[in-house]
Amino acid sequence: MYFNYSGEMDDYNDSYSYDCCLAQPCDLNPYQNFSKQFLPSFYTLIFLLGLGGNMMVIAVLLLDKVSLLGTDIFIFNLAIADILLVFTLPFWAAQAVLGWIFKDSLCKVIGSILKINFYASILFLICISFERYLSIVYVIRMYNRNKRFLIVYTTLLVWLVCFLLTVPDFMYLTAEFDSRLNVTSCVLSFPPHSSKRWRIALIIINQLVAFLLPLMAMIYCYVHIILTLLRSRGFQKHKALKVILVVVVAFFLCWSPYHLVQFLNTLLQLDLLQKDCQRDESLDIADTVTTSLGFFHCCLNPLLYAFVGVKFRNKLLTVLRRFGCINQNFLKKHSRSFSQQRDSSWSESTDCSYAAF
Repeated sequence: MYFNYSGEMDDYNDSYSYDCCLAQPCDLNPYQNFSKQFLPSFYTLIFLLGLGGNMMVIAVLLLDKVSLLGTDIFIFNLAIADILLVFTLPFWAAQAVLGWIFKDSLCKVIGSILKINFYASILFLICISFERYLSIVYVIRMYNRNKRFLIVYTTLLVWLVCFLLTVPDFMYLTAEFDSRLNVTSCVLSFPPHSSKRWRIALIIINQLVAFLLPLMAMIYCYVHIILTLLRSRGFQKHKALKVILVVVVAFFLCWSPYHLVQFLNTLLQLDLLQKDCQRDESLDIADTVTTSLGFFHCCLNPLLYAFVGVKFRNKLLTVLRRFGCINQNFLKKHSRSFSQQRDSSWSESTDCSYAAF
């Protein structure tokens, strides 16, 4: 996942397809004009929503009287990853309009931060899914107070894996001047003799690590969770099923269009599709739109916590009451009590109604 010449993620493909029309170069102006109009406004919206929503998640977690345990730590790190990701968006919005006006070293740093936190936001969703799977299907709390080191090690491992996946970006990211567009862009510049192999390999790795494997893991965990809940007679099970469905559908709808476009770009890289300027222009625009839709997923996570997960919503209302934003009557009216709370940690409970978030 990376940004190409106009400022959107590029998954290591030559989105402009310079060799698409050997007799006459492709006209890049329609795509460039679309990016200039679309990206700044949409990235600004994502920046504001993502920053505000995830700051809300962090505030609720840190202001809760109970120390972070279990899924809380995964959710906290997920919010951090989403915040760091959206912090890079103003740079790419500026690139879409003005080109890369910053230093070459900042190109490496900003591009690497984007990539690290993109992977982190996906992998922490898997961690949350797996923890819920264990605590509901097997009634195992791996990350309880006595085994907190497990979740700490898991978290560190996730960040390490994300860092290692970003090494190629840090090595090959550079600010280059494109004479055709008359603009400097932050791009991946691979050695000429191995450029195509690098791009194809990184596209495949990206699609496996960032989409196919996470989707399969989430489906496996949540199918078993659903089957377990259906066999139970808990009155809250239908709420749990709703949360699970929303989580999986949100991930699939936000990222599947982007990876479908990248799959088509992979076919172009492998010369399995004949290159055509008009089609390449459509793919470039589709890449811009689907990339932005994928970024929007980082804004959906706090909305899922606040409006779908009952437990988080109650904690949010409690925090707002402490700061005088709402009165006690409003809190009592909209909060829901938990008659059997097995643990003082609000997200560690194995109550099936809070299986996802």
